[in-house]
Amino acid sequence: MVRALVLLALGGEGPAGPAPCRVLCARSFGTPLSARDPPADPARERLRRQEQIAAVARQVTTQCHLLRSSPHFPTDPISFQNAPYGVFQLPPGDPFPERVTVTWIQVMALALALVCDPQENLTLAELTLRRLAPRFLASLRLLDPGANALLHPDAADGLLERLLPQGEMLFLNEGFIQGMDRELGIKRSR
Repeated sequence: MVRALVLLALGGEGPAGPAPCRVLCARSFGTPLSARDPPADPARERLRRQEQIAAVARQVTTQCHLLRSSPHFPTDPISFQNAPYGVFQLPPGDPFPERVTVTWIQVMALALALVCDPQENLTLAELTLRRLAPRFLASLRLLDPGANALLHPDAADGLLERLLPQGEMLFLNEGFIQGMDRELGIKRSR
């Protein structure tokens, strides 16, 4: 089960030093990992979830920067199929009450991450990210100059309902993917 999806702009080096990462879009799925705990104050619960997402975003940013500093990192534009991908685990209590696995993919200056249960199929998680990334970025129009993810939350919700319903990763056939691409107006590379 996918617990959360995080889309973030990777921070970079700026004139005033390193810029922090910025969460552009985040969605939680299913019941919170702390559902066994007594119900807390809704404002406190929302703040806790925001901190969990921020902690994941910071860790993904660190992983992407480490990979980017590698001598084997390609400098030319990367296709979605060859985009850098990684996996790491967060131990219990850091920041989730239970251990989680985070899978991520970097596309240009953006990263998309899935926070999964530790027993989740990592091959399916990578395939889901590679299929989700171009469609998510296209539906949010993040590949357009001056785009703003905050202006298109309904597009993100609609896409996630189809590709990641209630946090469940799906084995999708090529016909389904092609039909969805036609609806979204995504040109498929051959």
